Amino acid sequence: MTVPVPVLRTARLRLRPLTPLDAEALRATIDDFAISQWLSVVPHPYSLDDALSFIGHVADTDGRTWVIDDGALAGIIGCGDEFGYWLARDRWGQGLATEAGRAVLRWHFSDGPGDDLVAGHFIDNAASARVLTKLGFRQTGPRRIPCRARGHDMDSMGMRLTRTDWQAAARRSDTAPRP
Repeated sequence: MTVPVPVLRTARLRLRPLTPLDAEALRATIDDFAISQWLSVVPHPYSLDDALSFIGHVADTDGRTWVIDDGALAGIIGCGDEFGYWLARDRWGQGLATEAGRAVLRWHFSDGPGDDLVAGHFIDNAASARVLTKLGFRQTGPRRIPCRARGHDMDSMGMRLTRTDWQAAARRSDTAPRP
């Protein structure tokens, strides 16, 4: 049984469920090799069928994937099997991934399942390494994972976030967890 995705709000963002109406915006945004090269399962080029398939998959899962919406689809964030996110290239460097990540993690550890989360980033993706570190994730070690857009396996750094590490990161960022 699927769980409804709650709408989460931050100062600049609304994190909302993904719907079939997002398919074209999703396709147009993620069909950018500058984005897909940093994601393990996203093909390049990215078709409308890929977008519809992803939306269908998300609808069948446990309700832990959101559109990062700043007035339009700016990216996707989720904490299903693994915590992950991506942003449209014109949104990079504005702190949106960290802001959205903090909201999702607050939900996960306050209202959601609260289990430890795993994540990772390709070794050459310094921006994602910074975001995950700011959110409280700690390195667990190198791993090799596929990258569909690049067509081969890539070196990656595995990361983990515990409730204790999340609470410490939240205190450092002045984003105290809700009781």
